[in-house]
Amino acid sequence: MLAFTARAAVNPVPVLAVRLDSANQNARVTESSPGIVTFTGQASIDKLPVEYCVVTLNSSTDIGWISLVSPSTAVFTSTTPQSFTCTVIVPPGTPNSEYGNLVINGRAVAGGMQSAATTKGIIAVDPYFRLNLSSATPYMEILPGRQAFLTVWLNNTGNAVDSFELEINNLKDLAAQHWIIVLVGGCIPKVSPGESKPFRIVAQSPREDALWKSEPMVIIIKATSQNAEDFQQVVSTTFQLTVYVRGTWLPSLFPYGLLIPLAILVAYLATRLRRERKKRR
Repeated sequence: MLAFTARAAVNPVPVLAVRLDSANQNARVTESSPGIVTFTGQASIDKLPVEYCVVTLNSSTDIGWISLVSPSTAVFTSTTPQSFTCTVIVPPGTPNSEYGNLVINGRAVAGGMQSAATTKGIIAVDPYFRLNLSSATPYMEILPGRQAFLTVWLNNTGNAVDSFELEINNLKDLAAQHWIIVLVGGCIPKVSPGESKPFRIVAQSPREDALWKSEPMVIIIKATSQNAEDFQQVVSTTFQLTVYVRGTWLPSLFPYGLLIPLAILVAYLATRLRRERKKRR
């Protein structure tokens, strides 16, 4: 009699592998809209111990940005890899200096056996460039021939450190009207996102004889992002200051102004002297 012994084959543990096609993505955000990046990848099983294997995927970021894997569940009936995508939403206004680490965790379950795998990605934030100019005193009144001292604030409303070039946009027109405009500093370097820095303008009104003068003068300031030029962009803004010249400026008539009251006094004394002489007679 022959005896046959059969050994039950031991089912192998399924080994899960998860990988991304590219581990680095850049998000393009603005101050009002989010940046959406999509990673693509594949999950695979090297051994299939039973008829099928269920793989679940989930994702997270260390900075709290929303992420979503699709599909989050896949059924494997062979060792053929299956594709997935992972979408990450970067909030509006996120600084260029921030980045997020993406983690995708996978778990395979087959016949009571389990396997786990992890893959990682990095999300960087592209810079965008914005700026704003403002002043607490955009309007000022001065006498003719006097100076106006004006302070303007530049606010970096972009998401990256930036430097800004300053200029008077209508300087030639102002010079033609005999105004002298001095811009204190032609550049503001290294302004952080959300930071504001001041600069000053001195405006000397014309010293021209006038019985009465009443006219406004507009100074147009232009600020341009320097870092935007590195990305082949032109980002600039303008801001208007109004200096109203109102009053009288008669410096050349000043000596004559002293003679007029003196002549009146002399005439008055002469008239009084004549009257007193008549009374004595």
